[in-house]
Amino acid sequence: MTEELYSYLFHYNHHTGLWSAIPREKHDEYWNDAKSKGILRSKSIGTLITLINKGDDFIKKIKK
Repeated sequence: MTEELYSYLFHYNHHTGLWSAIPREKHDEYWNDAKSKGILRSKSIGTLITLINKGDDFIKKIKK
């Protein structure tokens, strides 16, 4: 595990079948609006972990 993972919370939504990787600073925003921007989503938690481990610069590139 890398240090980057400590900056995220993970949540599985049984209704959508998706995992969400929520940056800690967006925690409240996520619970008020689960579709808020800046949240990574995938059917696989492994995919989210791989993306987070690649670093913030990589994540910013794929969010565009």
